[in-house]
Amino acid sequence: MRDFKSRVQPGGAGFALMFLATVAAAQTLDTGTIEQVTVTARKRDESLLDVPISITAVTEDAMDRNGLRSIADVAPTVPGLNVNSDSVGRAFVSIRGIGTALQAGVQPGVGVFQDGVYAPQTSYINNPTLDIQRIEVLRGPQGTLYGKNTLGGAINIITRPPSEIFEGKFYAGYTDDDNGQEFGARIGGPLSDSVRAKIAVASRDADGFYKSKLLRTRVDDSSSDQIDGTVVWDASDDVRLTVNGYFLDFEGPSTNYNHVNGPTDYRDNVRMNVIGRQDFQYTGANVKFEFPLNAWNTKVTAIGAYDKRELDAVSDGDFLALDIVRASGNGTDKTTTAELRFDTTFSDTFSTLLGLFASREESDALSRQTLVPAARTANSFSERSGNTYSVFATGFWRLAEDWELSAGVRLDEEDREQDSRTTISTLPGVVLTDPHREIDSSEVEPRVSLTRHLTKDAMVYGSVAKGYRGGGFNAASVPARFSTYGGDTVWTYELGGKATSSDGRWLVSSAVYYNDYTDFIGQNALAIGPGGGLVSIDLNLGDVESYGLETEVVAALTDNWKLSGSVTLMHARITDQSGWLAVTGTPLATDRLLFQPDWNASISSDVTVPVGTGDVSWNLGIVGKGSRPGSSFDPTTPSMLDSYTVVNTSVTYRRNGFSASVFANNLFGEDYFESFIDGSLLQALGLLNQDLGILGTPRKVGLRLQYEF
Repeated sequence: MRDFKSRVQPGGAGFALMFLATVAAAQTLDTGTIEQVTVTARKRDESLLDVPISITAVTEDAMDRNGLRSIADVAPTVPGLNVNSDSVGRAFVSIRGIGTALQAGVQPGVGVFQDGVYAPQTSYINNPTLDIQRIEVLRGPQGTLYGKNTLGGAINIITRPPSEIFEGKFYAGYTDDDNGQEFGARIGGPLSDSVRAKIAVASRDADGFYKSKLLRTRVDDSSSDQIDGTVVWDASDDVRLTVNGYFLDFEGPSTNYNHVNGPTDYRDNVRMNVIGRQDFQYTGANVKFEFPLNAWNTKVTAIGAYDKRELDAVSDGDFLALDIVRASGNGTDKTTTAELRFDTTFSDTFSTLLGLFASREESDALSRQTLVPAARTANSFSERSGNTYSVFATGFWRLAEDWELSAGVRLDEEDREQDSRTTISTLPGVVLTDPHREIDSSEVEPRVSLTRHLTKDAMVYGSVAKGYRGGGFNAASVPARFSTYGGDTVWTYELGGKATSSDGRWLVSSAVYYNDYTDFIGQNALAIGPGGGLVSIDLNLGDVESYGLETEVVAALTDNWKLSGSVTLMHARITDQSGWLAVTGTPLATDRLLFQPDWNASISSDVTVPVGTGDVSWNLGIVGKGSRPGSSFDPTTPSMLDSYTVVNTSVTYRRNGFSASVFANNLFGEDYFESFIDGSLLQALGLLNQDLGILGTPRKVGLRLQYEF
């Protein structure tokens, strides 16, 4: 039985800004070697070289020194991971081309988990993290162990457990260009011989970079306050109870698009007559109980969790300077999950992982669209619920000393339902009620992988896996014939390898893959709603295939100089768009996927030199992303966003637990679009032909001070 007293230690020094620990490696600057970080990709503590999955891990230290605070911040250095966002409440997140449209109601194609607990909305991609140990990004379908909505992959946020000694951290940061301010602390340690606890808090405020040219007010200011607390009771060496609770209040911009002329017009030019804002409050708690069944040589893990998300929002319903449509809304999402796992060792060569999972999702949402010239308001209310029940099993066979075969399967049963209605102010007393909607689905998600350890420092693997994402409902304001859409599936075939040098000075990981998607959910259409504003229609576009190559390398060239880098080449194309044609009646102008580049790459350098009793590290790195299509309704001419390259740097001084970091994000002020909608969408709805774009983060220079004991 594994000793619960063992601890997974975080990496020592991180890499440059947005050029973080790759291939799950952390650097130890004093020896010039790289230390392997234990990962939990297969819900077991395992070495990277034992896991037949393409993985990248990002350490807390690298995020701290460079002011990175979310999954979206670190995404540029993770092969195959692509994140675009136009609001704090939603994100287009994809791995290897598969993800979700920019709509909060679509179930994610990439699953986000915090300490094993599923986060059902894409807004978690933008949320600031607090006191984490690392972020693990698993590429390819992970449905066998993680369930539905992980057909692109899974992102695991691993928080730092309470320490067995009294310890703490205090930090403060400031960024000049947006007047950003950050204050936070963590303190924890033993409360008794068997109980230890910690509490972490953080507060952040930023004025943003831009002002509305029409209203003369800021359009991208944000603020957040959060607290996280954990108590661990080690009843014995192999019996542990962990209780965690958290709260986050996060307010920021929503869909404040610049009025531009084409995908290379990078003007700061927000002219909408309503400044979009979203205010989220997240409250939750989870409990994990781990104990052995010694008679069966089994470790049992039971997890229960509850998460509540509350939203208030306002926005410009037509994206124009003219006061035509105003929109607002509020809603609540509640998710309850439970998981029970049995990790059994039968012999030195055979073990199994069996489990049961259940979740309940409930949401209610009220959206208002006011057609100002007609003084008409449409109020759309919807109530949604969903239940998921799963059983899963994986067997691990060591066929020979150098061979492992793992085979698993999961059965997901899902039922979802929606009730919705719309009231229109110009029709007093009239309520338009949509029919009750239901979706039921059952999916089997298998995974088989074969691993060959060539030496103790090198392995190759092959795997075949199926992933599934559940379907959903469109808003009550969407025409009834489009009120529901089905789930999508993928089969993925992958070959990969990992190797490290015997002296611990370099590590490389590489994989090639082919994905075959059916009924792909990934591009939404727009229509005029009953209130006169735009409503989004989520749909099954058709079929997609993608294939590509991913490679990551980290190397200690000398005791004081480390290099890391990654490159991704991906060919993701729509092979059938019949679903899109059925809804819109017009073809897409390109077979490329929305916002998906054909390549991205990163390289970073980390030089550390002793200075007195401390040391100074200089980090310098480059991130590049290829051209990609923006949103368009034009059937012949796509709007292609240019490729771009961002240079980042930071300098950190450390001494006796104190560190001071100066960092520059987007050092040379590279212009690019985070999101883009061309004028054909608005024109097709009878509005002005106006291109819209969300600019990427400009140059940001900051200072961070930290003390740990």
